[in-house]
Amino acid sequence: MVDVVIIGSGPAGLTAAIYCQRFGLSTVVIAGRKWGGQLMLTTDVENYPGFRHILGPELMQKMRDQTKDLGVEIVDLSVTKLDTSKKPFLVTAEDKTFEGKTVIIATGADTKWLGVPNEGKLRGHGLSSCAPCDAFFFKGKPVAVVGGGDSAMEEAQVIAKVASDVILIHRRDEFRAQKAMIDKVMSLKNIRVLYNTQVMDVIGDTTLTGVLLDTRVISPKQGVASFDELVVAFSGVKKTNTQWELPRLGLFVAIGLVPNTQIFQGLELDSHGYVKRYEEKDENGVLKYFTKTNVPGVFTAGDVHDARYKQAVTAAGFGCMAALDVQRWLAEQEK
Repeated sequence: MVDVVIIGSGPAGLTAAIYCQRFGLSTVVIAGRKWGGQLMLTTDVENYPGFRHILGPELMQKMRDQTKDLGVEIVDLSVTKLDTSKKPFLVTAEDKTFEGKTVIIATGADTKWLGVPNEGKLRGHGLSSCAPCDAFFFKGKPVAVVGGGDSAMEEAQVIAKVASDVILIHRRDEFRAQKAMIDKVMSLKNIRVLYNTQVMDVIGDTTLTGVLLDTRVISPKQGVASFDELVVAFSGVKKTNTQWELPRLGLFVAIGLVPNTQIFQGLELDSHGYVKRYEEKDENGVLKYFTKTNVPGVFTAGDVHDARYKQAVTAAGFGCMAALDVQRWLAEQEK
């Protein structure tokens, strides 16, 4: 049995492990078969403090190496079950089991991708899911954003500051985002909207050069009367009576995230599937715990509970907070 089992090996999980180990807590990280989190899908990273320029996988390797150098056990297996019904907690990772006095859930959230044929090939090569991370690399270039919610509006605003031309692609005639956010996007002169349009594929051999679209119904908001006029208005190339190619050098996917919480029974989740985080104050009203879940002894860190910020540096910060909470919680159990 160890003091803490950390499930997840992105910035949140590895930061939590570094702090736990330095506190003298016996720690094991269940990293998963695909360890490292979202940064493993990112090419250039230029907004993580301390690194002017580094590749996402390289940054995660450095975090992992630092964690291992401290003596933390890292297991590259995928967790299949977390039993919170009794203590110590039992974590099952494929054919192995681990007992922990505490658990930190840091499994992150995966981008909800489009599911089109060439998507995997072009991720990180013109296809992105994070404008704050990658906008700099599209300075002066024509790009597109796909989505219709708040995240898509945020992505569009960020990339519009550097891109020459931004086309917001939405499969419906109405956005799901807040009106205030829509108004901000529509006020930007270098953003145009494609309504009632579905992304069918991304195009390019080694880097993205275009997006294959399907537009079956022309929205009255579009300002054109026919499919052919729409294609011409956006400098596209007609393929069929409904499909056409839109030339773009970048595409930002913002159709949602999927928190990795499917295996966790007994933990309270919000309506979107994120782990609910509970703050606790002491008798003087001072914040005592920030990362607790509804299960005493189980804590959470990073994108698995954070649907707002979704940055590597904030995930690392949450990892630090979870470790501090674990240390305090374990000390209180010994009193």
